[in-house]
Amino acid sequence: MAYVIGVDVGGTFTDAVLDDDTGNIVAAKAPSTPPDYSQGVMDVLGVLAEQLGMPVEQMLADTHHIAHGTTSSLNALVTGNVPPVGFLTTAGHRDSIFIMNVEGRYLGGSPDQLQNVLGQSKDHGLLPKRHALEVIERIDRDGAVIVPLDEESVRTSVRKLLDADVKAIAVSLLWSFKNPAHEQRIREIVHEIDPDMFVSLSSEVSPRIREFARSSTTVMSAQIGPGLRDYLGSLEGRLREHGLVGPLLVMQSNGGAIAAAEAPATAISTVGSVLTGGVVGAVSLGEQLGHRNIISTDVGGTTFLVGLVVDGEPVRTSSTIINHHPINVPTLEVHAIGSGGGAIAWLDKGGNLQVGPRSAQSVPGPACYDSGGTEPTNTDANLVLGILPEAGLLGGRKA
Repeated sequence: MAYVIGVDVGGTFTDAVLDDDTGNIVAAKAPSTPPDYSQGVMDVLGVLAEQLGMPVEQMLADTHHIAHGTTSSLNALVTGNVPPVGFLTTAGHRDSIFIMNVEGRYLGGSPDQLQNVLGQSKDHGLLPKRHALEVIERIDRDGAVIVPLDEESVRTSVRKLLDADVKAIAVSLLWSFKNPAHEQRIREIVHEIDPDMFVSLSSEVSPRIREFARSSTTVMSAQIGPGLRDYLGSLEGRLREHGLVGPLLVMQSNGGAIAAAEAPATAISTVGSVLTGGVVGAVSLGEQLGHRNIISTDVGGTTFLVGLVVDGEPVRTSSTIINHHPINVPTLEVHAIGSGGGAIAWLDKGGNLQVGPRSAQSVPGPACYDSGGTEPTNTDANLVLGILPEAGLLGGRKA
């Protein structure tokens, strides 16, 4: 018997589906376990194995591959729960990430917000200005070196960032997608000073024209890269220890998959991977049912995501937007709002009810889970309204 397993790690629950070579399907759900989400994956795999009536080691030994999607990276960006990162760019262009090419005033805005010109304002920056530094270099639009890289200026800036205790460094130089040599040398210098520092290069993450979008994409990739690296490394190690021989693949936003060891280098490409997998699945299901126009949704504990299938094909885009900042990588078009089951209700300064984007996640969780959470969430409202089943969640395992 050969198995294929799909795993979805959300902010509140971790889901898994197993398909064998005879077409049988088994599904399971377990609480997510932040900050070590790998434990939640092992827990849900244990539930799958229990339903199959075999040890998890035997199930994994017979598994062809595991396809893994996660909203943890997306949730981190939506809620702003990311570590401090540094940013290095060409001398004279430090402020471009804060000027936002004027786009910060309208990207991701609703029609009503766009019409209210006087009420528009730029969103918060992706990082504080003290974490954005310059290096002396210049490459022109043809990729020719106009000003050689001043390696001493690099070392000075890197040491300042390390002194500021950043957890990753994003590098986005002018025209680096035409000639990445300076960015690559900067990464070498960073690793000479701190071999474990996570470095994100715009020439690898988003090798495309448009300075602000390329830089913002690289910064956001750096914000989620270290966590993704540590998580996937830990998870793959545990899976191997429990008998997995086949590959661990990570879903990407463009609908494809990448080996887990390679995913952190372009971490931003995994954002929205859960719904991307859902959209791809919706296309297949639509073909079987004769539906060519489909709305695919994913209601999680932290976010609510929507994607479209039009005339039998998923809607694709060359970029997407999170918190008014552009992500300049090819993706299936996915829209997310911070209003999942664990989204916390709160009152703004005017006394108006707001929901999200901050989430109770699985720890401490909604108040009704009785796991330490005290703030009201969508799930608590559903309980009060009688929407949740009396038998509880997880097949009655969570009353």
